[in-house]
Amino acid sequence: MTQTVINIGNSQGVIFPKEILNKLKIKKGDELNVDLEDDDRVVFSKKGFKKTKAKVSPELLMWLDGFNKRYKNALQELASK
Repeated sequence: MTQTVINIGNSQGVIFPKEILNKLKIKKGDELNVDLEDDDRVVFSKKGFKKTKAKVSPELLMWLDGFNKRYKNALQELASK
């Protein structure tokens, strides 16, 4: 997806499509972190999102968190053997 930088008052900005905002559960008033990666990528994340140095997608990290919560007891049992 390509977005164009536009004038917003005396500033410039990019408009996020509604579908992206809904998917990320971002609403008016939420704070976003803006980071510049080593390869000149700009990364936006919701404030409070745990940043990792690993090049792992946020979707995978969220899936792993859910997996760990769902199978916590089984994983602990396996680890104790």
